[in-house]
Amino acid sequence: MQLISSLSLFLAFAISALALTITSPSTTNQKVDFSKPFTIKWGSVPSDPEQFTITLVNMDGHNVNKDLAVDVDASKEEYRVEKVADIPLANNYQINFRSTEKDSTGILAQSPRFNVTKVADDEDDTETTTTATATATRTQSQTAATETDDTNGAAHVKGVYVGPAAVAGVMALVVMAL
Repeated sequence: MQLISSLSLFLAFAISALALTITSPSTTNQKVDFSKPFTIKWGSVPSDPEQFTITLVNMDGHNVNKDLAVDVDASKEEYRVEKVADIPLANNYQINFRSTEKDSTGILAQSPRFNVTKVADDEDDTETTTTATATATRTQSQTAATETDDTNGAAHVKGVYVGPAAVAGVMALVVMAL
């Protein structure tokens, strides 16, 4: 029984390692300058969702939760953010990839924590703070509960966060219960 539990736990964590993975920003405490273009990169596998939302977060005393892009094509494996404004210079930012699928509205991947050293001036970019090299479209079939931020039109998906690590944890609990 112990061997089966150990193998099941190992399998659960191995499966979670084969999911969407952010490769840039890549190191903890990396310095990021959002006053100029910055490319977010990732690796994916065929079982990953086709699209996701890229969100910049900092919950370390700053409460930043800013969608940089919605409905990003996962197969592109990179997204260029032209500029980001209206966020504080601070440490401990992260990039989250959030699912836009109706049945799964959780975090798919998180970057290591990084430090924002510069941001764009509002006067430099009056129309929009971010643009993309990849085309992003939303279809009517994606009807997850959303709210729109009137300042930049970004949609925020509401829901319970479910990612590969959460699935692995649930699988481990089930195996231990056996």
